[in-house]
Amino acid sequence: MKKYIEVLAKLLRRYKYLQRPLEDSSLPTLLQYSNRWSAEQNAKLATAIGLLLSQGLANGSCLQSLTKDHLVKNDLAINVLTLIIRAYLNDQTMEHLSATLKRGGVKDLLAFFPPNKREGKYLEEHFKKENLLSVSEWWAKKQYAVVKDDLVKELKDLCEKGESTETIVGAIKSRQEETTIPETELVHCIWHGLMSLIDWSARADQIEGLALREVGKFASILEPFCTGPKTQVTLINVVQLYCYEDTRVIKAFPQILKVLYNKDCVSDKAIIYWYQKGSKPQARQHFLKSTETLVKYLQEQEDADESEEE
Repeated sequence: MKKYIEVLAKLLRRYKYLQRPLEDSSLPTLLQYSNRWSAEQNAKLATAIGLLLSQGLANGSCLQSLTKDHLVKNDLAINVLTLIIRAYLNDQTMEHLSATLKRGGVKDLLAFFPPNKREGKYLEEHFKKENLLSVSEWWAKKQYAVVKDDLVKELKDLCEKGESTETIVGAIKSRQEETTIPETELVHCIWHGLMSLIDWSARADQIEGLALREVGKFASILEPFCTGPKTQVTLINVVQLYCYEDTRVIKAFPQILKVLYNKDCVSDKAIIYWYQKGSKPQARQHFLKSTETLVKYLQEQEDADESEEE
């Protein structure tokens, strides 16, 4: 099929006016009648469309023809779409495909599934079975983004109403159970939701103190979700990136870490691991240098504890 597409590409680049009818009429019409083609014909058509899309010779909007009722039943639409995606990803990355789908107005891959299978678990199972893990991972991240926005909003509402820590933690846990969002994503949401509540209108020389007070106040909401080393290292990286993006609090990073350590949100092992090999690249040297004293103290404490045990 690549040879056919090469010829078509040369033709379209020479006669640009042919691209519009191809995108607006020919491809949507061909896909609309996928139920009339044999499996072999559909495979060739899907491969050709995948290559055309990956090379920017067609718009992703043509894929919307596959969401018609007579095509989504019996898994025909999703099977054709899978062949298109497979051909596309042979040429381009998942990020490139995501941008193409967005420009084409393809907002939800679940629309290509039969009505009784329009749930996330069916989508993830399908693309894992087809060895297209990048698609299922991309879709899951998109869903997490929506969940994270809702969670941040709910968290802000609860805090602004003055609800107790127990009520807030319970609400977050309920949302976690409903959405099965990983704890690493969850601590990201909680941190940003809590930090968005802070009134940063204080004088410049008071900003760092304000940040430390607020982190100390909110730590009791974070602590129940920092249950393992992976989550704790994730939280440290979330704080690192937050301080990197908001330079008003960048100098307070080691003090924030110490507050989180004292409040049992992060362990000494998590901080040491982050320092040795878990930090993010953004301003890494600055953050590592600023935490040298804290890490040295934690390492000495750790060595002292080991000596006592011996």
